[in-house]
Amino acid sequence: MSAASTGALRILHLFPRLLGLNGESGNVEILRRRAEARGLPVEVLSYDGPDDSAVRSRFDDADLVFIGSGPVSAELIAHPLVVAIAGDLRALADDGRPVLAIGAGFQLLGQTIALESGQVLEGASVFPVATRHGGTRVVGDFVLDSPRIGPIVGFENRGSFVDVGPHGTLGRVVYGRGNSETPGEEGFWEDNLLGTHMHGPVLANNPALADSLLDTARLRRGLEYTDPAPESLRLVDESARQARATIAASPLSE
Repeated sequence: MSAASTGALRILHLFPRLLGLNGESGNVEILRRRAEARGLPVEVLSYDGPDDSAVRSRFDDADLVFIGSGPVSAELIAHPLVVAIAGDLRALADDGRPVLAIGAGFQLLGQTIALESGQVLEGASVFPVATRHGGTRVVGDFVLDSPRIGPIVGFENRGSFVDVGPHGTLGRVVYGRGNSETPGEEGFWEDNLLGTHMHGPVLANNPALADSLLDTARLRRGLEYTDPAPESLRLVDESARQARATIAASPLSE
């Protein structure tokens, strides 16, 4: 094994206390467990704001970045904290580090957020997307068809819309609303950047998404799995496949 293939994969978890609604922090645990099941150790760096100066000094160590969701009240608190590190986050993204952003975190890492009050917030501009709050809130199961990995399922709980322009998306909406008033596409997925309003956490029932993020992160560093296909993950993946099939066959909305 080469020197480049040794060491831990490092996940930077942004604002876990402030943006941890809808179980999104579980995505980090799923990434950690899937990597460690294959023999690749993981270190999680949690950053909640300026008081975490030691973690801030290690941002460039991150192999993968995650930011979760929260209500509008938490999004407004998080906004200046995100803007303060926007340059660091753009540098990580530009360097090919994978970024998974969910809900409010996805919005904050976009270009602009138009609130219902009419106020427009500037985002971190990691993702080339614009968010508009307002309209009818949708809550319920969410089913997509991804051209990359097939069916994706999760949970949708939002009162906002996202304009992703001509960019690639996570998938076509089969059940739910997605980015716009007229159901069509959901989220953003290009190169190392993945953003969505699919809650759940999204990686629980869609392990192929987790593996795609892990592969992007580890291959950039030259990190290798000692056991790429452990039996423990085969059983987990089969359970996830069954869950996807069940939800896709009979999705529900509130």
